[in-house]
Amino acid sequence: MTSSDIAGDSLSAVLRLAEQAVSRMPATPELKLAMASSGTIFSAFTVAHMMGNLQVYMGQQKFDDYAHFLRTVGSPVLPRGTVLWFFRLGLLASTVAHLSCAAALTVRAQQSASRPRAQKRTRPRGRRRGVWEVAKRSMRSTGTVLGLFAAHHLADLTLGIRPAAAEHTPGAAYQNLVTSLQRPPVAALYLAAMVALAAHTAQGITQVGNDTGLAADRRTRQRLALAGRVIGTGVALGNASIPVAVQLRLVR
Repeated sequence: MTSSDIAGDSLSAVLRLAEQAVSRMPATPELKLAMASSGTIFSAFTVAHMMGNLQVYMGQQKFDDYAHFLRTVGSPVLPRGTVLWFFRLGLLASTVAHLSCAAALTVRAQQSASRPRAQKRTRPRGRRRGVWEVAKRSMRSTGTVLGLFAAHHLADLTLGIRPAAAEHTPGAAYQNLVTSLQRPPVAALYLAAMVALAAHTAQGITQVGNDTGLAADRRTRQRLALAGRVIGTGVALGNASIPVAVQLRLVR
């Protein structure tokens, strides 16, 4: 048996195990509801996170005080950092749920695609897809970009792990942020991630309405689509302004 045969057999075994795992998971509507719930949590977090980040324009002391508040909120009634870790664990649980459901739905979609079905309608020749239609078709790609960015962001500004972090001083949130975003590659990564965030949030909020049954009629669907685009674009622009300001030395 050649190495290619062994690799092929191993891949087939992994795919069979994945299909068996997916078959034991909840029904598709339940998976979509779980994705909608975790996605809603992420959307709320990104809005709150952006509002906190924008305090960087109020100066170093204000931003550091805000970061200190996040670390100490709830004390002395609760041990220092308890509330912050509560939210971190909630986001971690939402991330695991979101990724697990996304993986299961992807496998099921691939299984469904392999079955015979009616011929798919094609887009008229010469007609280009709009920005939001591209966003709709790029959910997996934008989700992957956001996942990689989140991992880098945590390693850089939360954990201070090199080489993600250039320098890291515990408690110096403002200086850590500015020092990181002064690096052009990191600023570019941040901006690219914000494009992905705008696209993913816009389509995600629209999808929440579809998966939960809130978008029962055309007008509601249009309103949800508009809300998703406004929120996604607004959060992305707010966050994207920070690396731009640092690169222009408006924040330093």
